[in-house]
Amino acid sequence: MAIRKDEAVCVTGGSGFIGSWLVRLLLDRGYTVHATVKDLNDDRETKHLEALEGADSRLRLFQIDLLDYDSLLAAINGTVGVFHLASPCIVDRVLDPQIWYPASKTMAEKAAWEFAEKEGLDVVVVNPGTVMGPVLPPTLNASMTMLLRLLEGCTEEYENYFMGSVHVKDVALAHILVYENKSASGRHLCVEAISHYGDFAATVSELYLEYKLPRLPKDTQPGLLRSKNGSKKLMDLGLQFASMEEIIKDSVESLKSKGYIS
Repeated sequence: MAIRKDEAVCVTGGSGFIGSWLVRLLLDRGYTVHATVKDLNDDRETKHLEALEGADSRLRLFQIDLLDYDSLLAAINGTVGVFHLASPCIVDRVLDPQIWYPASKTMAEKAAWEFAEKEGLDVVVVNPGTVMGPVLPPTLNASMTMLLRLLEGCTEEYENYFMGSVHVKDVALAHILVYENKSASGRHLCVEAISHYGDFAATVSELYLEYKLPRLPKDTQPGLLRSKNGSKKLMDLGLQFASMEEIIKDSVESLKSKGYIS
């Protein structure tokens, strides 16, 4: 797919952890980007995006309400493709955000497939797992917060928790690859590998001996499949996933540089 710099693409949730990386890589590849934020007057949403290379001439920021059709339309108008990353939360009090967020994503994807079939739209989906890596925004996402708590000695156990770790840059690149390749279709699992939380914590501990990480139970169900081929569709498009060690190192070093840990 030829890139025309006089055409633009839209990224909803452009100020988020994944969205910021997607905006950065799109600008690096020559795209003009319409990125959406919740508040144009909030420097925490805009400043890091405006500092990206190419932003001064090829980035436009739009303040939107995901439940307001007109505000969305303003951001999408004039673009040839949309990367929809944002997810609305309309519940005033959420008892467990870690359950609500993936549930909202699942419901949004289901609605997208139904709408696409009805209207004849070309929709491709990227489904990442536990996303970590260098942080561009001034705030942390849930996955990086989990890693931070682990480094701080959190003893909370995730005895039966399995995670599909993936580097944030790989997730952003995966979105671009499925957009640029006309052969891409359907859903694309985007994880480096599936591992037990205890095994992940052990790897962090081995790489960073200076932190007193809690001892957590390792894989309690070793018979389950731990395949690295779940993301074969993305690999076939040319994506080479960063290893677990790279993910952890880039994540921890980013937390250090941002002042979250010493």
